Amino acid sequence: MLTESGCRERRRLLWERLPACDLIIISEPRNLFYLSGFLMNPTELSGWGLNFLLLSRTGECRLLHDNKVRSEAQAAFVDAREAWSWYDFGNSAPEKLGAAAAALAALLAARYSAARNVAVEAGHFPAAAGAGLAAAPVADAGAQLSAMRAVKFADELVCMRRAIRATEAGHLCARTALQAGRTELEVYAEVQAAITRAAGEPIVLLGDFAAGKRTESGGGPPTANVLRAGDLMIFDIFPVIGGYRADITNTLCVGPPTHSQQQHMLALQAAMLAAEGELRPGVAGAQVYAACRASLVAAGLGDAFPHHAGHGLGLGHPEAPFLVAHSTDTLQAGNVVTLEPGAYIKGWGGARIEHNYLITAGGFERLSHHQIGF
Repeated sequence: MLTESGCRERRRLLWERLPACDLIIISEPRNLFYLSGFLMNPTELSGWGLNFLLLSRTGECRLLHDNKVRSEAQAAFVDAREAWSWYDFGNSAPEKLGAAAAALAALLAARYSAARNVAVEAGHFPAAAGAGLAAAPVADAGAQLSAMRAVKFADELVCMRRAIRATEAGHLCARTALQAGRTELEVYAEVQAAITRAAGEPIVLLGDFAAGKRTESGGGPPTANVLRAGDLMIFDIFPVIGGYRADITNTLCVGPPTHSQQQHMLALQAAMLAAEGELRPGVAGAQVYAACRASLVAAGLGDAFPHHAGHGLGLGHPEAPFLVAHSTDTLQAGNVVTLEPGAYIKGWGGARIEHNYLITAGGFERLSHHQIGF
């Protein structure tokens, strides 16, 4: 999990980015976690809704939360907690999001009426809560947090390494779960169980689990599609574990691969190696993409590569930096990125592979260690 020192340091850096403000209001759940360690469990009934972090120039950090997440609020690294009652098992509950906005408006009017230079996440702040402000917000904290989140802190990397280790267990399981006669859903269920056991907690499993003809379009969620000998199956597995993402991919074959399937996989591995050669601080995201694409073009697969070469990863997926043809991003030490060359051919099938990397001062560290290839 995130540490108290990490959360306090992130709050300090956010204030440096918003020097003219006297109040910052955070409402986006991932940013609440990033700045305070407050994380709602998505597998519980209480794991949704609006909660708020109010940061004062005085240094106080106050969490406003509904009464169903008291245990999560107690674990947060904040100076004060204030609960509003949503549902008490005795009375009908109001519409939750609107009630949360009203609770924030009331708190702002009662405690923060002197604030004149307020920053909010412009794309997430509930308009109804603005009634509690003496003046309209003047800055977008969301843009600043997006830039901050691109460079990972030490406690974030601990969370991400843990998520990646658990996801690797899913890839290992896939090698034995993949059998002719099974459905994609049956394989998915075994992979999910393996990751859950490795994580030691409930997870949210997202990903592409597509086999046979479905690989021609690059993937998709698992279905009742029955696996046949010779089918390729794309395993692009990106769970949410403890709030953070892993995103690692491999493609397997049901039974022995053909020569053309083996050559296809070798071309993807060569493209990944070419892109790895560009992973260092100061390199443009577009340059990483170009290296990946050039390798696939040389293998005759340029027209079969329709997507990015990779992207940033963390609390979000995808997030900056983006490794695409027209990227405006530049790699920085502390970025966590993916590389995921893929090629998909109508009437033949498709495959994709992917590793996760930490950009370091001297180049990169590969964070994922699952076996790539058939």
